[in-house]
Amino acid sequence: MKKRFMPLAAMVVFALSSCHSTRSVAVLPSADFNGEWNIVEVNGSAINLKDYPYIGFDTENGRIYGNTGCNNVMGSFDLNSKPGTLELGKLASTMMAGPNMDVERNVLNALGQVKGYLPVSENEIALCNEKKRPVVILKKRNQTMALNELSGKWNILAVNSKEVPGNVEKQPFLHFDVAARKVSGCAGCNNIHGGFTVDAAQSQSIAFPALASTRMMCADMELENSIMQALNAVRSYGRLGNGHLALYADGKLVLELAEVK
Repeated sequence: MKKRFMPLAAMVVFALSSCHSTRSVAVLPSADFNGEWNIVEVNGSAINLKDYPYIGFDTENGRIYGNTGCNNVMGSFDLNSKPGTLELGKLASTMMAGPNMDVERNVLNALGQVKGYLPVSENEIALCNEKKRPVVILKKRNQTMALNELSGKWNILAVNSKEVPGNVEKQPFLHFDVAARKVSGCAGCNNIHGGFTVDAAQSQSIAFPALASTRMMCADMELENSIMQALNAVRSYGRLGNGHLALYADGKLVLELAEVK
């Protein structure tokens, strides 16, 4: 049977009767699964981690991806013709051990029960089991950001959640030329330049596969090394609630940047 993928906005007015919750529910006129969502609550228990597990929905291709606490996951999903229903296909996962295995087991168990959804607030969606009980609460990870919005200069404010010192020798920054798919800038000591790539099959994807830099030595190379390592690992981007640009590696925020106007 052929699957039908429907935008959530077309079905949201019907969702309230499909998944009941004790929460105060607001209908989202522009609600859409597409994009990445932090998993902030599982079976009524809040998740208290610096880096939330998350899932991303690619509605165009019916794909799901993310990280459940330690391992990356991928699979498929189907928004069926029946309003308010959501079917997650069998998720494939990497097999690494990590410090948050209990969280991961709870997340995977809850995702395996999902049969429907319900908008909860402007940036939250509840995923519900067959008894219409919320088992997972998702919160929008960041705002969707068009690729051309990257154009221009961005100062690097933080690396791996650590703020760039105010007395750094040179302010690290990136300058994007989106039309040419080029990036240049400074990593704190040396100038950097190269290209970037995007994956048309995955929303908000970006990678820097071949960055080159000058070879100067500075008194403190630790910041530069951290920035270069982060850039080499980046796989996606988005706009944070404060308007800053976020660059992610395997779902973890590794670089935060502010636009220079």
